[in-house]
Amino acid sequence: MSKFTVMSGWRVGRAKEESTRTGLLVPISSENDNDALALTDILSGHQFWAVPTGAWRFLLPETGELVVAVRESQIIAEQATTENDTNGDSGNYL
Repeated sequence: MSKFTVMSGWRVGRAKEESTRTGLLVPISSENDNDALALTDILSGHQFWAVPTGAWRFLLPETGELVVAVRESQIIAEQATTENDTNGDSGNYL
């Protein structure tokens, strides 16, 4: 897989989506939904939660995986990191 860059001010994550018996995906959220999006960061693997308003869904290049992009200002919580994390990530996103 080729490398790509997530632009400054954005976070991209994988979302859990439920599928119906017909195979249709249940939407992550709707405009009237107040639930936060639970996402797993595609670069660090850490879980975070974001406000769904203004979130963008798209297919990740080459893998075709459905992912969600949100502005960093929409993030309301995220998984704490430890000093033992080896991915070079400081964990200070906000």
